[in-house]
Amino acid sequence: MADSLFRPGRRARVLLLLRSYTDAHVELTRHLARELGVHHNDAVALAEILWAESTQSPLSPARLADRIGFTSGATANLLNRLEVAGLVVRSREDSDRRVIRLRLTPQARTRTEEFFVPTGERVDRVLDGYDDDTLGQIEQLLTDVVEATAARNAGLRSAQRPSAD
Repeated sequence: MADSLFRPGRRARVLLLLRSYTDAHVELTRHLARELGVHHNDAVALAEILWAESTQSPLSPARLADRIGFTSGATANLLNRLEVAGLVVRSREDSDRRVIRLRLTPQARTRTEEFFVPTGERVDRVLDGYDDDTLGQIEQLLTDVVEATAARNAGLRSAQRPSAD
């Protein structure tokens, strides 16, 4: 069964490219960390907050913890560090005032967006080279791969939970 993941040919090349994209993205966030003068984990959090804001769905601290794989305590420490550095603010903008949303400060937003613009422009030019049908097929492939991986992660998380005996 495990051999099916590594069959030679196009399947293996596609999986290798997905892994290579992940590696390139991780390296990019290391460069962002250096640019901003923060720890790599802080840069990952800032990139997640920026992405969520740009998609009109700002993160809560709990959702950020899920996205970066930190405990709530580690995320609180990270957010405190980012607030002190003037990079993140917590806001209560929902009708339920208990809900906290994370936002980049204007200066952090400008610096982070400026950092990502050259990459975004290059990726846009690449995507412009594909028609909607091809992009639809790629989107479906990536959706299916993400769902398969997420299902495995969900099963592993469930197995880690202690039973309520």
